Amino acid sequence: MLHLSLLCSESEVREIELIVPPAANMPALRGLALHKKFGGGRNLTLAEAIAHKKPLTAEDINTMVDFFEKFKPDMDDPGWYNPEKPSVGWIRWSLMGDQSGKSWSLDTKKILEKGLKDKSIKIKTPE
Repeated sequence: MLHLSLLCSESEVREIELIVPPAANMPALRGLALHKKFGGGRNLTLAEAIAHKKPLTAEDINTMVDFFEKFKPDMDDPGWYNPEKPSVGWIRWSLMGDQSGKSWSLDTKKILEKGLKDKSIKIKTPE
C-alpha cells in the first residue's frame, strides 16, 4: 500500500508529505523496542521517524531503498521473528519498516522520480 499525503494547489503541482503507512511504522516501533532491550547502532533518527510517522525527505526514502537493496534478510536465522533472542538482522529489518517499509519506499521512490522530473509534485518540507 502506498501512502502519500497529497495537497493540490491551483497550479496542479501536488505537494506531498512522505509518511510511512501503519504497516511500516508498527514494525519500526517493534524494532525500537528490541533495540532498546538488546542494543545496536546509535543512529536511530530515520527509524524513529518511521516509527512515529513523521514526514520523511527524499533523502530518507533513498536511504531506505539503499538499505533494502543491500540487506538480504536471513529468515532462516533462529533469531528471525524471535522477540526473546532476536537476530541483529531482524532488528535492523524491523527498524526500516519490515517488508511494508521495503515495498513503500521502492514505490515511493518511483513516484518521486517521475513527479520531480516532470515537476508534477513537490515534497513538503518536514518541520
